[in-house]
Amino acid sequence: MLTQLHSLRNAAGNTDYQMNRRKFLLTAVGAPLAAAFGTKVVAMARHYPLDELLAQLKRLPAAKLTSHGNWSVSQVFQHLAQSIRYSRLGYPQAKSALFQYTAGAAALNVFSASGTMSHPLDEPIPGAPKLVDAVPNDVALAELVTEIELFIAWQGDLAPHFAYGNLTKAQYYSAHYLHVQNHLQEITLS
Repeated sequence: MLTQLHSLRNAAGNTDYQMNRRKFLLTAVGAPLAAAFGTKVVAMARHYPLDELLAQLKRLPAAKLTSHGNWSVSQVFQHLAQSIRYSRLGYPQAKSALFQYTAGAAALNVFSASGTMSHPLDEPIPGAPKLVDAVPNDVALAELVTEIELFIAWQGDLAPHFAYGNLTKAQYYSAHYLHVQNHLQEITLS
């Protein structure tokens, strides 16, 4: 009788242990997946008005702008124009597909869900031509404005982003809007 009672206790203990282990594993795997899914849902629900940003850029007095970063105002605008152009025509170099579909996609979802992007503001696009400091601010700003207008009107296929991979037009709206806003943090009126 005592042996049977001991066996029942051990069986119950094993069942509790298995249930706790199963619960732990489900939580350990499920929580990050739920968080990632939730971030993606929030990111997809946010609207980034690239057309409103375009209107704001058109009103900037290019000659009165100053950069407080490592790049000049002109270089910032050239970099932003490159990024938008490459979304239509293709980026010169790309990170690995593994990076794009893991860290890259996750980063874009976090940026889009939070409404802000943070990245090194003097990091060139891989393989892009060197930015030219001698280009006047108004010329570089006009190039950026043109690239945004071309992107908004674009009806063709979009190129995969070098870090984020294949994006829909709405995802590119988010990426471009947040990218421009991130760089504008270093630019002020002088």
